[in-house]
Amino acid sequence: ENKSNDQQAMMQKSQEMMAIYKKYNISLFSGCIVAFIQLPLFVAFLEAINRTPAIFEGSFLGLQLGTTPWFALTNGKIWYIVIPLLVFVVTFFSIKLNGTEATDTSNPTASSTKMMMNMMIVLITVSSFQLSTAIGLYWITSSLFTVIQNLIVKKRGSNYARIKN
Repeated sequence: ENKSNDQQAMMQKSQEMMAIYKKYNISLFSGCIVAFIQLPLFVAFLEAINRTPAIFEGSFLGLQLGTTPWFALTNGKIWYIVIPLLVFVVTFFSIKLNGTEATDTSNPTASSTKMMMNMMIVLITVSSFQLSTAIGLYWITSSLFTVIQNLIVKKRGSNYARIKN
């Protein structure tokens, strides 16, 4: 009986959220648009790196842009481990600041959201070993920008809340 009450409460909450979305004309897929726009740009950037010798053979901060961290590590260039580590750190903070708080472990939705966020962090970090260093630097820069942007927005939001009260 307790389980059916929880399901009814979840359904009611979902219906209320859908009513809010409809009232304010919010599309559920609007958050995906940015990802769909970025995907072709990401693929184009990857192709540009692989096909442009000036970039592929170039270096930045002592790191060859066309080399993958995995290839460099297997050839004894230990300092390339910095790229996947930085990718992990900035991705972790970017997702944690962007994502919803999934702290209630009794809620199956929150639990699955938290697991999905953690899997994304692992997937992106593992991928950074096989993608060129230039892509890793791009990912670090864009994620760092997202982290800073979120911190500024949250700080302004808390300042606004203090002024309002």
